[in-house]
Amino acid sequence: MSISNDHLHRISAIVAIALISTVVTQVLYMAFLGGPQPADPAVGMTNADIARYFTDRWQEVATIWTIEAVAFMTIAIGALTALPGGRRRLGWAALAVAGVFNLVQIGIGLSLFKPIALAGEAHTWMFWAFVGGAFAFYFIAKIAVGVAAAAFGFGLMREAHGMMGRVTGGLALLAGVAAAVVNVAALGAGMGWLMIAGGTGTLAALLLAVALIAHGRTHTN
Repeated sequence: MSISNDHLHRISAIVAIALISTVVTQVLYMAFLGGPQPADPAVGMTNADIARYFTDRWQEVATIWTIEAVAFMTIAIGALTALPGGRRRLGWAALAVAGVFNLVQIGIGLSLFKPIALAGEAHTWMFWAFVGGAFAFYFIAKIAVGVAAAAFGFGLMREAHGMMGRVTGGLALLAGVAAAVVNVAALGAGMGWLMIAGGTGTLAALLLAVALIAHGRTHTN
């Protein structure tokens, strides 16, 4: 099965836009929502804090997560469409995995976080268990994003005609390797690695989007 260069260019552009949208939503989430916070830092996080967050901020949280779900579905479908006949099959396969696993973690958040948070103090342990499970899928998805960024970055380094393209490819390769390694470590270490794992994964996603656009243009020229 073959895929035309024009078709590949369109798919690459659509997936790149979807990736960039996930970077924007993650930045917005961390800047304006950021998750539950303890009312009294000396006491620490309580079930009341968690319940208040998901009661007061649920509309904003659900909106961002729904936008991300659409973006990740677009990434998965686009990658699966390009995979059979496109070049960089490792990169497309990794992107498809990232899209699917991100859909799983967002689905857990949208369907389970609020009802368990509101179930009462006796179920707080269950809330944190589901949070941990969701973030395990999050870390796995970031590993896949890192692999995709490394694959497309390496390809761009080899095939780009100008210095800018090769530099972009090199940055995507480095960011991808860093994201994959850090998120593998986070998968074992847990939530303590969340910020660095998320940060490296988000940077890799941004540079992957740039590399994808360049990849599509390379194969239409």
